[in-house]
Amino acid sequence: MRTLLFLAGVAALAGLAWAQSETQPVQPIQPVSPSGGGGNYYGYPGYYHSSTAAEGAMRGMADMVRSQGQANLDNSAAAINYGIARSQEMDNYKKGVDTYFQARQANKQYRDAERGPPPTMEQLVRFAQMGKPKPLSPSELDVITGDIAWPMVLQEDAYAKDRETIQAAFAGRSAGGAMGLSDLTTVRKTTDSMLAQLKDNIRDLPPDAYMQSKRFLESLAYEAGRPTG
Repeated sequence: MRTLLFLAGVAALAGLAWAQSETQPVQPIQPVSPSGGGGNYYGYPGYYHSSTAAEGAMRGMADMVRSQGQANLDNSAAAINYGIARSQEMDNYKKGVDTYFQARQANKQYRDAERGPPPTMEQLVRFAQMGKPKPLSPSELDVITGDIAWPMVLQEDAYAKDRETIQAAFAGRSAGGAMGLSDLTTVRKTTDSMLAQLKDNIRDLPPDAYMQSKRFLESLAYEAGRPTG
């Protein structure tokens, strides 16, 4: 009798346990999100909750919209960064140009300070006169007759033909008051030839004699362009 009562009690308890299990829903197991993914659901990061097909589709559309928005944001940031870089590049170029012209201006100011004030007209005239050969004296060139008193070195036979050419041109200048273009060109070429010949013999001449003859020929060529009056 006791055994029957014990078995009946066990059966009743088992039935009660089975009935409770049937009335309570089974809790699903949440999947673990992959590395770098997942969200924060119900206070537990990295876990997803189960959803319906419609909810999954809506979440997929939301992800597409979010991705497009993120792409637009990234493109906007890239455009802003490019604009900033371009602006800085233009600023650097402008600074380089400004620095170049500032350096040129500073260099010009320095050179002007070193050079001093520009020469006056009187100084320019004096400088021009200094560059001219010294005029021949009346004893060296007779303005009336055109006779030329040649230095000793130029009286050598090597210069005889050139002396005759120049003498004839100056005689014509004395007769006409001025030397014509043809005679003037002849005198310039002939004096240049005599100067070159004189330079070739510089080693055989005393320095004073060489300088006297050189200056005489330069003054003679200058006098050829001046009128007698």
